[in-house]
Amino acid sequence: MDALLFLFAAMALVALADRWPPLALAAVPMAALAGTTLPDWDMALDLGHRSGLTHGVLPVLLALWSPRWRPVAAGLALGIGLHLSADVFPNGMRGFATVKLPGVGSIGRGGSWAWLAVNAVAALAIGALLLRRMASAGVTLVILIVVAVIGAAYLFVTDGGWPALLVYGGTGWALVRRRGIASS
Repeated sequence: MDALLFLFAAMALVALADRWPPLALAAVPMAALAGTTLPDWDMALDLGHRSGLTHGVLPVLLALWSPRWRPVAAGLALGIGLHLSADVFPNGMRGFATVKLPGVGSIGRGGSWAWLAVNAVAALAIGALLLRRMASAGVTLVILIVVAVIGAAYLFVTDGGWPALLVYGGTGWALVRRRGIASS
């Protein structure tokens, strides 16, 4: 339920940005909050836990259907990347913890780890690159710091959170250093 509330709040901020453009960027952390729990809506949608439809970048790609929703897509990408990073480190990668694809079923241990890791990194890259295209280097850095605080709080209380925080944070740092996301 929280995911939908944060997602609707982010969408409202984007809608109100017609009158005050900075609200669009305020939507990014709100959508990131939504993204931290949105993948688990697979159970409410009767897709089965760890559905590849929600535990991947598909929700982000759907949010990109219109350029207007890029702030929402950027935040969702960052939040979903955090969620998937934690899912890479389950207590045991079997049964409930494995990724399931429609019409295929479970893709097994190795496939699940690969799916989650690749999609987590892809989500981080998509979110950071979208954000950088929307904002100056300084604003991008501030928003990424806010999302990092959200991520630390989320991963602190989530199974697999500490290893995920190290991997996700390290990947984010490498992306910023390599691509100059917070420079120029």
